[in-house]
Amino acid sequence: MRKYIFLFFSLLITNYSLIAQQDPYFSTYLVNPSIINSSLSSTYDNNNVVLVYRNQWANYSPTNLSLSSESPSTGILSLNLKNRDKSVSFGMNIITDNLGPKEVFNLSPYFSIAKKINESYLSLGVSPSFKSTSLNFSSLIFVNPSDPFNVGGRETQSKPDVGVGFSYYNDKILLSLSAKNLTQPSFNFGLSDLQNTDNLNLSFFGKYLIEIDRDLDVEPYLLFRSDLNSFTFDLSALATYKENMSIGASYRYDEAIVGFLGYHFLKKNKLFIGYAFDYVVHNVNAKAPISHELIVKYDLPTPQLKKPIRTPRFFY
Repeated sequence: MRKYIFLFFSLLITNYSLIAQQDPYFSTYLVNPSIINSSLSSTYDNNNVVLVYRNQWANYSPTNLSLSSESPSTGILSLNLKNRDKSVSFGMNIITDNLGPKEVFNLSPYFSIAKKINESYLSLGVSPSFKSTSLNFSSLIFVNPSDPFNVGGRETQSKPDVGVGFSYYNDKILLSLSAKNLTQPSFNFGLSDLQNTDNLNLSFFGKYLIEIDRDLDVEPYLLFRSDLNSFTFDLSALATYKENMSIGASYRYDEAIVGFLGYHFLKKNKLFIGYAFDYVVHNVNAKAPISHELIVKYDLPTPQLKKPIRTPRFFY
């Protein structure tokens, strides 16, 4: 019986992605790329604030949790700023991730610097973080009430961490590498037999801009992620019409297909609102098939450059 419950805990506290346990998936990272790599903040044209809400596996209700348990949800608040000549970027990402009895809060400031090399740019980003993880034992249903993991109450632990990233980009192409969870923090929630480690998370992100005509751009891109034990990748394409409306589609390996729609509003396209729809195509019996994600980005006042630094305009 104890072996069964331990297996249940292992499944429970592991996040719903294939890779690093505490790193949730997002489908709108193209609009807010500093989430996946701090050095990508150098590609922003403007200071901005971003809000993201994701409802993973909508209406999913696991049978091994209390009846009040809801489907996983994740929220992001991002602030992205630049200095006057836009060579230095800084800001922070605040992420809250709720997975039934498990809750994660991640405060991650970042700093990046960009250097021009001929007509391209090379950027380096560093992102320290503070992670707080809670597990509510009271919301779990145990087959054996005397099981040693049935301790009741809520346990919370906090650990520091750090990530780094590198990017190379110009008007047409972008290539980036990043590493997160470099300290691989571990959480046992006060139980010596339980270990929940944030595995090292490596990622590669690449894009290429294809100008179909004056009004239409198409951008294929790839996001590959691995924790050195498993891997996943997104193959995607995004079409942008008159720099206002964007429509995209993506295939997430062994997981889902994704549709995306976004539009710019207000003068100078200051406001961007986007929606992503995920449909699970693998292991459909283990989860609800549909996920929703909403993103809102608003451009803040940005110091004017004497000599503009061109960055890939497909980052809005």
